[in-house]
Amino acid sequence: MAEQIDIVITRGKTFEFGFLYADDELVYKPITAMPSAAPVRLTVAGHGIPDGWPVQVSCVKAPADLNSNDGEHYFIKVIDVDTIELNNVNAHCWKAYSGSGLVVFPKPVDLTGWSCRAQVRDKVGGTVLFSWHSDPAENPDGEAVVDVALGAFFLKMDADTAKGLDWKRGIYDAEAIAPGGEVYPLTAISSVTVEDEVTA
Repeated sequence: MAEQIDIVITRGKTFEFGFLYADDELVYKPITAMPSAAPVRLTVAGHGIPDGWPVQVSCVKAPADLNSNDGEHYFIKVIDVDTIELNNVNAHCWKAYSGSGLVVFPKPVDLTGWSCRAQVRDKVGGTVLFSWHSDPAENPDGEAVVDVALGAFFLKMDADTAKGLDWKRGIYDAEAIAPGGEVYPLTAISSVTVEDEVTA
């Protein structure tokens, strides 16, 4: 079931908001080395993890500090096909890596051929205040981007468009459309707030 994801748009500021799109299946990849301790870099052969993707680390005997706490994730930086970085982790003072660890992450969906759309309305079934679509032929107000490499959908609005918004509140939801035409929710019905800028 899709979650409520409220968004805030600031007039006169560029707006970008992304939705990672994963399968329910989890992927388990062995960590074979920790070639850098600060920031932490892990050798995970053929990891297939998109840049910025959330992962958990488990079953590391040493340094045990590397293991994720329940419900917590690291957001990784991809160095190459066999190496990921946990840029906000400093393991310089920890024990040396001794093996047996796993990187666990939700399997990214291959978004090749997918599209994305979203609308802001004043109420359910009400007036459309703003629209996004990944197909320019739909004449949307803003751009929706399908990023296959990152396994994500993005809603974008340039600064000039945001500056010209003449409404303050609305509701929206976002949808992903598979190549076969199936429509899946990215969000539940959620709020949109437009706030004024200070620096113009």
